Amino acid sequence: MGKVKTFAILYDRPTYSCGELVSGRIVVELTEQIEVKALKIHAKGHAFVRWTEGHAGSNSHHTRVYTQERRFFKHDYLPIGTESSDEVTVLTSGRHEYPFSLVLPHAPPLPSTFKGTYGHVSYWMTAKLHRPWKLRTKIKEPFMVINRIDVSAPGPLLEPLSVMDEKTICCCCCASGPVVLNAKIDRRGYVPGETIQVFAEIENHSSRKVDPTAAIYKTITYHAKSKKKLSSELVTKIQGESVLAGQKDSRTTMLLKIPEVPPTLMHCTIIQMDYSIKVSVKIPSAMNLTVNLPIVIGTIPMHPYAEPAGDFNISYGMDYSGVNQALPVGPEVDAGFIVNNKNTGFYS
Repeated sequence: MGKVKTFAILYDRPTYSCGELVSGRIVVELTEQIEVKALKIHAKGHAFVRWTEGHAGSNSHHTRVYTQERRFFKHDYLPIGTESSDEVTVLTSGRHEYPFSLVLPHAPPLPSTFKGTYGHVSYWMTAKLHRPWKLRTKIKEPFMVINRIDVSAPGPLLEPLSVMDEKTICCCCCASGPVVLNAKIDRRGYVPGETIQVFAEIENHSSRKVDPTAAIYKTITYHAKSKKKLSSELVTKIQGESVLAGQKDSRTTMLLKIPEVPPTLMHCTIIQMDYSIKVSVKIPSAMNLTVNLPIVIGTIPMHPYAEPAGDFNISYGMDYSGVNQALPVGPEVDAGFIVNNKNTGFYS
């Protein structure tokens, strides 16, 4: 970059949540003195989906592109210069740092950072250095947003869930007795590392031995206008004890340990990522009997009601206690860059 040895965006920490202060500094390191018209930075958050599908007509085959975008915010700030002035600022050789503070929107809640096959939710900052008669120098640096989901907050995530279904087996035009499945979980919210107890009550009135299984599936749905595209992925699976023919009072508990997976994606209208437990009974020479138990994977684990929720940073092994991340004291601060005075940066 010639006289510009270093041009970088450095965050005080990599991960943030709704309403928090994203802070850091723009670093400009020079080998020689330069003139600068403006240093512009902007922050942006958006979701984007795109996929293609082939369509065959009577005389031709064509590919159609489906795409959709949602912007969550866009904020701009000029540490050096103004939009309307051609005045220049002289920066001497050496290292210059320009601190910034950005308040993320608190409402509506921001979805967590996400990257999938056909779409993503992304947050980043861009810095542009404008110099007279020179091509602008531009850098882009992402940061991560995590939507905090407290699985022990009062509400539906603490409620048990039970689903029942049955299937009658036919053989040689004669109906056998039904297989009845009643699957239960004690709550709907969990975090990675926890073990889910899946209770299955099976009444096997048939003449065949059946085998129960429990599995966690992740399903991603991408939306583009009136179209949608789904992808499903097996997260983990376990098999329970077989239920013999004519056994009508089988009760089994299957333990599903949740691996390290991203939390349920909430608050995004064009991308949904959900988790569910599928409890199935495999029946020889017949379609499986399957029930679906939707669950939410959160970020803050269960805690006693008498105590406050565990600190998010400590829960995930990150200690940022030395970083001042409090918002300014006073009236509620609007989302965007916080500018008290003209930021001239500092030189070292």
